[in-house]
Amino acid sequence: ESIPMQTLQCYNDYISLTTCTWMECSEAHQFVNVTLNFNNCCEKNKEMACRFHKGENHADCQNSTMHWVCDIHGYDQRIYNFKFDLTLHAELNVSMFQNVQTLPPQNLSIILMKSGDFLLTWKAADGSQGLGNALEYEVTYKQEWESWEKAASLLLSNTTRCHLSHEDLVPGSSYVARVRARPGQASGFSGQYSEWSTEVSWETTEGGLQPRNLRCLFNGADRLMCSWEVKKEIITSVIFGLFFRATPASVEEECSPVHEKALPHIPYVVQSCEIPVSNPGSQSQYHVSVRANTEEKLIEAYKNSEFL
Repeated sequence: ESIPMQTLQCYNDYISLTTCTWMECSEAHQFVNVTLNFNNCCEKNKEMACRFHKGENHADCQNSTMHWVCDIHGYDQRIYNFKFDLTLHAELNVSMFQNVQTLPPQNLSIILMKSGDFLLTWKAADGSQGLGNALEYEVTYKQEWESWEKAASLLLSNTTRCHLSHEDLVPGSSYVARVRARPGQASGFSGQYSEWSTEVSWETTEGGLQPRNLRCLFNGADRLMCSWEVKKEIITSVIFGLFFRATPASVEEECSPVHEKALPHIPYVVQSCEIPVSNPGSQSQYHVSVRANTEEKLIEAYKNSEFL
């Protein structure tokens, strides 16, 4: 019920007068004018004369509360209602088959395969099986510490499984995945994605010392941002660099500076570097690699002598 209807009370003196009281929030009164009306055997939607006074604030009002007192002659039984000075309504003709949102996929699970890869499986939600294989799915997965905005995304059709290669996953890390569905073109329906399924999580096995999860994103203007992960224990002894070629014939260059971000409870450190792109129109594909830098130091013997 609205606050006016919640707070409406009427009483009479058993002689000639009925008095009604009700409240409304001042923030609502700024936009719409509410009046109290009554119906009885002789009159329909008769507006009552009301006067305003200050009083205790209603808990649901953001600002102040307006208290109203209304009087009407007579004490017979009446039906009361509130009217507004605006016509407030909305309507829509809905084409159901063009506005479909299925329920989220169910039973999302992860299976470790003999190859060391992982297999995500799920099934269409109860009530969505009528669409059969005409559903499209979006699978997203990420390391637990990453935001979903940084998650990898895969679009799949006519299947309820997704193969994830261990080569694309960081060893010794915790992952989480989810999936959602929408009608495919073959279904004859259209609409929007379902809500996301419940999440499933898994652990990857410890791997070697190679840098992993190398990925690059172009900002559409003048920067290619690359990031990768290296094992936390070795970064005090091994310095990794990002090297790139704009074309196969280009001289290899090293990106600088390399930024580093350590994350708590994660055995890897995220390193990153921005490659400047001077002419994106003519350089659509870069070759990038991460490897350990060869460090050198010149020690001049005559300046570093120590007599026994």
